[in-house]
Amino acid sequence: MTFANPSLSEEFTQPRTVSRLAITSLILSLIFCCPVTTIAGIVTGAIAVVFTTTNRTLSGRWIAILAIIISMAGTAMQIGVAYQGYNTVLMPIFTGPQTALKDGDSGDVSAFQSHFALSAADGNTQEDAKSFLDEVKDRYGAFTGASLDQSSAPNKMPSAMQAFVAEYQLDFANGRVGATCAIEIADPKGALSMKLKSLLIHDAKLGDLSFPDSETPSTNPKP
Repeated sequence: MTFANPSLSEEFTQPRTVSRLAITSLILSLIFCCPVTTIAGIVTGAIAVVFTTTNRTLSGRWIAILAIIISMAGTAMQIGVAYQGYNTVLMPIFTGPQTALKDGDSGDVSAFQSHFALSAADGNTQEDAKSFLDEVKDRYGAFTGASLDQSSAPNKMPSAMQAFVAEYQLDFANGRVGATCAIEIADPKGALSMKLKSLLIHDAKLGDLSFPDSETPSTNPKP
């Protein structure tokens, strides 16, 4: 016959139960569609690790650790997707023709043309591009940057098959001028494009400049 040893701690004689917090953290870690859930998975998982380590009646420490790892991977993936989206969609909208004009200002005419969604048949020829860039530089000097004119921006994004058209402020060594720029959101096949369709620089004194000449953008009407 065996007798229970009264010196044993009660925590070793009690059955161990899986921590509900650890299970919760694992469930949260598997919901990748929302960054809040993966961050909550990290927090609840960390708390569960502490509880299961200090309380011998609770199990599920490795579940909580797994939840933390999955949540961190999910959060990193969400950050990567957001960063990619910012660079490929938001930046072209905020800066408009900035990259194209910087390439053109440096003398790379081909790179300037590559930022436009139009072919040579639509007016995107090297001769016309060089003529446009030379005239811009002669008038305004070196190009320094571009920014979206928030006061004239459309209240909502157009559909994928429409162009985003808005006013921009172009900064040059000789001053600032206004411009209207049209950006193609998706190409005819439906793939994300974010390339320029047209650029019109407003100059009441010397005359407007546009590229390509066959394209004249108009600002999207506000609803």
